[in-house]
Amino acid sequence: MNKMRFDVKCVKECLAKNKIVYTVRTWEGYTALSNVEVEGIGPCTKKRLMRVTGKEDLTKYLSLSGFGSLDDWWSKIRSFGACSGWLFEVRVIPVYSFSLPERFL
Repeated sequence: MNKMRFDVKCVKECLAKNKIVYTVRTWEGYTALSNVEVEGIGPCTKKRLMRVTGKEDLTKYLSLSGFGSLDDWWSKIRSFGACSGWLFEVRVIPVYSFSLPERFL
C-alpha cells in the first residue's frame, strides 16, 4: 500500500479527529480512488475530487481541511506550489473489533 504524508500538523490532526480531511496536492495521482497508509493514522482511502483553479473552489471543503480560514489554507497551498493542484478527500478506513463469544475461545 502506498504511503501518504501529512507534514502540516493541523491537517493530520483533522484527519485523526474527524476520520476525514480534504487536502490539496501538486500531483494528480495514478487513479481517482486508492488506498494509502498514513503514519500514525492507519489505512485510508484517497479520492481525487477535482483540479483546483482558485481558492474559491475550496470554500465548501474548509470545515474539514484542518485550517481556520480559507486564506490560511490557501497560503499554505501556495507555499507548497499547489495553486493549480488537485483536491483529495482522505478517509480513515474503519477497523472493526469484536469479541468472540466465550464458547469459541
